Amino acid sequence: MRSLTLISTTAFFGLCLIASASAQNGPVPRSSLFVLEAGDRVEDAGVFTVAIGPSARTEAFEVVRRADGGRIVTSITTRSAEGASRVPGEGRWTYDANEHPVKAEGKTRYNGTSTDIEIIAALPIASITVRSGAVKRTIPAPCDPDCLIDFSPSALPMFTMTRLYDYDRGGIQSFTMVGQGLFSDSPLLGSRLQIEALGRQTIKAPEGADLEVSQFVVAPSLAARPVRGFAFNLWVDEAHRPLAFDMPGETRGIRSGFDFVVTEMPPVFD
Repeated sequence: MRSLTLISTTAFFGLCLIASASAQNGPVPRSSLFVLEAGDRVEDAGVFTVAIGPSARTEAFEVVRRADGGRIVTSITTRSAEGASRVPGEGRWTYDANEHPVKAEGKTRYNGTSTDIEIIAALPIASITVRSGAVKRTIPAPCDPDCLIDFSPSALPMFTMTRLYDYDRGGIQSFTMVGQGLFSDSPLLGSRLQIEALGRQTIKAPEGADLEVSQFVVAPSLAARPVRGFAFNLWVDEAHRPLAFDMPGETRGIRSGFDFVVTEMPPVFD
């Protein structure tokens, strides 16, 4: 049975810590795709910073918990590397009350042309619709019950795997990724990723509060050790709020105010 971690006393202090970090770093930029309806509440908000090479970027995000128990994530990803366009890409992901994806919407520009993206996660085939200027196309993609929706290079979609991870079963678990590039017209059609929980520990934050952090490793295949090539570490708190991600030698994204998490709990890829 897939289970979400309930918010305990430790998690409560973690939420306070995240709220404090957000306050210190100022308000989070809001996506034009953000919608707050009656009965909804903002559950989380923050900014990830990636400061390595051509992938340098920031991603501001907000998470809304709907009245029906579902979750909506919106984000704005802005590239900051030298020579990169500063035009942001926006994403909006809708999840049901069991954290399974329903659809995703994206706004961006391809080669200077305003582009809208819509991905519908219907079984057994998802649909990816891209409208760029006067051109519209829809392509199918395999979508099984563990299908997730990605807008590369957004970091937020991959953290959904930690929410869907079955802690009772443990070990290596697999998810199908269906998506579309935010900054290039490149579809992702049914790629498989595996995730495994590496461990959990309580970390003392600089302010003195305790923060319980879980660490995961993600790769196309985790069966052979050590893990080589494409691989990520993910760090989340007890309520599954994203704190950091790391790809060895390539990319590290840190949520504002949470640099200490990766220092205290370093990346592991084997």
